Amino acid sequence: MQNYLPDSQIDAFGNLYHGDLASTKPKVAIYSHMDEVGFFVKTIDSNGFIYFEPIGGWWSHVILGQRVQINCRRNGRRITGIVGTLPKGSVMGQNVVPISEMYIDLGAESRDEVLEAGVQPGDMITPISTAEISFNQKKVFGKALDNRVACTIMTQVLLQDKSEKIAVIGVATAQEEAGTRGSKVAAQKVAADVNIVIDVANGKDTPAAANPPTRILGQGPGLVLADKTALAHLNLLDFVKEQAEKANIPFQFDLFGGGGTDAGSVQLTNGKPTMVISVPVRYCHSWNSVVAIRDVEAAIQLVKTVISALNQGEGDFFGKF
Repeated sequence: MQNYLPDSQIDAFGNLYHGDLASTKPKVAIYSHMDEVGFFVKTIDSNGFIYFEPIGGWWSHVILGQRVQINCRRNGRRITGIVGTLPKGSVMGQNVVPISEMYIDLGAESRDEVLEAGVQPGDMITPISTAEISFNQKKVFGKALDNRVACTIMTQVLLQDKSEKIAVIGVATAQEEAGTRGSKVAAQKVAADVNIVIDVANGKDTPAAANPPTRILGQGPGLVLADKTALAHLNLLDFVKEQAEKANIPFQFDLFGGGGTDAGSVQLTNGKPTMVISVPVRYCHSWNSVVAIRDVEAAIQLVKTVISALNQGEGDFFGKF
């Protein structure tokens, strides 16, 4: 992200900040976590097979047979492997093979060979997947759309921001998937007056989803009423809804029945108005997710519109204890 936001700063925890943190103007913070779900090396057996632990929530059945990349911190090497499991007969009858019974095959012949290549316990493991545009140019396929989508939205808003009366701070947080850890650190540094957290939400508009479907791709970003960690500040929610309606920006209300976001940590830091804007994405936490380009564009326009209104003095969110 620093390639697009070259004047940004990174703290000791790995969070990235863009904007004037020392400004005395009213602050509006945009949060977007930048980590993806993945794994790390746990142990290496005598034959060179690697056992691993997940980071973030995974559907175990999407992991088998996939390619992964081990990022060796000792020498910077990136090594490809394939996720395997016990012989087929050993797992027949199991609905889902547990991650504890999976391993990564590097094509190695011994533990020493793997160690000499630079792999060691704790090395990060990431999915290998190629991004593509759908045949009709309306969707994007790829891994880690949770949360590359939100990072894209935040970056575009920051690059186009012309606010003069307020300070707009962009925060790309680390370790959200490991328990919204980065936002606990970042919120204390930023201490904004208004907080907008951007994240994605698993689409529910496929054949196996709810009837009627919800979180429909192509129908705009979601205004999140609540997630597992936070309730939306209702005045801010109404303000964002009003701005969307004025600007004819499509939106849909959303509710996260499970799972949390950075909003919980941010909201509890200083109690200031906080809410989540979500973007529906199909097949989150897998090798291949799907997002509608029009939803990303609508979310960018919505956040820009809200910030512009706040900069013009609309709403009543600043100056309160």
